[in-house]
Formats: sequence, C-alpha cells, structure tokens
Amino acid sequence: MELAYCTGTVQDVCVRRTIDLDKELARELDRVVSLTKEKPAVVIRHALRAGLPVVSNRFQAPRPAGYFADSYPRPEDRQALQAAMLKVPQRRKR
Repeated sequence: MELAYCTGTVQDVCVRRTIDLDKELARELDRVVSLTKEKPAVVIRHALRAGLPVVSNRFQAPRPAGYFADSYPRPEDRQALQAAMLKVPQRRKR
C-alpha cells in the first residue's frame, strides 16, 4: 500500500506601503487607535475599505434620469390613480 502526499503550498501575499500623514491626520489616527485599541495598520485598513467606495463614487458619472425605471415597473392602475389624484384640487387642512 502506498500513500500519496499532497504538497500544495499556500502563498500569503503581504504588501507593504508607505503612507505620508500630515499632523492633523496623524492626530486623528492616534485618537481612533486609542478608542478602538487596534493597531494603526488595522485602523488604516478599515478606513480605506470604508472610504474607497465614497472616493470612487465621486469620480463616476451620475446615472441618467430614469436609469432604474425598468427595474421597478409600475402597475397601470397605480399610474391611473396618480393621474386622477393630480387633477383633484389640494387644500390645506387647518
């Protein structure tokens, strides 16, 4: 009887980056580190993960008007009701 051993390897990719922080940002980082009791690298990773979508959304073109209209079709009876309600004069209640 022979046994075959699997010698698969796991690669752990560790990327180190250098970040220059101004004094105000360094103080803010120190404050958050003291609040969370985490390492500065962990806080920076969390901040990047939370902030990158916001940054990318700023540089994306806005969606055209009616972009999601096909995703949420409206029934004809609801549209007829809305058209009828637009014709009814609205009065403020006192």
